[in-house]
Amino acid sequence: SFTTSALISTSMYIPTLLTPLLFLPLSTAIDILLPLYLYPGESATAWSSIFTTISTHSTVQFQIVINPNSGPGTTSFLTDENLITGISKLNSFTNVHTLGYVLTGYGKRDNAAVNADVDVYAKWSRYPDADIHIEGIYFDEVSNDNTTENFDRMEILSKHARNSISDASVVFNPGYRAPEQLFGFCDMMVEFEHPLADYQAEGILEQIPGEFMSKSAVQIIETPEGTDVGGMMAEMEQKGLGAVFFGVDCCYKVWDGKLLEIMADAA
Repeated sequence: SFTTSALISTSMYIPTLLTPLLFLPLSTAIDILLPLYLYPGESATAWSSIFTTISTHSTVQFQIVINPNSGPGTTSFLTDENLITGISKLNSFTNVHTLGYVLTGYGKRDNAAVNADVDVYAKWSRYPDADIHIEGIYFDEVSNDNTTENFDRMEILSKHARNSISDASVVFNPGYRAPEQLFGFCDMMVEFEHPLADYQAEGILEQIPGEFMSKSAVQIIETPEGTDVGGMMAEMEQKGLGAVFFGVDCCYKVWDGKLLEIMADAA
């Protein structure tokens, strides 16, 4: 859910300009998959650095996860004016794709409850006073069990999202390597959501099958200061990874606007 934690104003991460890129082959652009769990604040001022980065990087695609309260946080339209202001501002950018956060509970949450959250996000497109529509669903805590039961469940949930939201994109987040069959039911799979040290130790990019690389995303948490974010993103982009995000803490409750700018510069 949203947090009111303070933002970090300075960053000690290494930008793209310090990274030797001349010898990397050209590849398709990488998206920024941004879990926006920070509360927008009065008139969405806490999101102002995000708006600025999006505006100044118009060729970068931002997939932004909206998460009012571990889901839509309501059974109808939003009533929080700060959220309404922030989401409508995000929707004003042509390079932003908004995703509604939905918990699946690693297969334990009832399908009806999951679908109900999706239906609330779908309803937001009919809000009369501002453009707060959501363009896709980010299913979190997706089970990576290699079972027919799990595949059938996620296929059903994905179909409901696409039937409820016109042209909806679907993101699955199991947090770690998913069975290949699950890729058939989503547009993007978060193949890794763990600390940077684990990413480096396990060679995650080498584990993702090449045919699924462009549909795969990596969300790195607990990124230490001094990390060569630009160099890492150059490698990810060269290999064709679909999307990435570098977080400061474990749960996206500490925000570093400069780090987002470095990511956008490198994308």
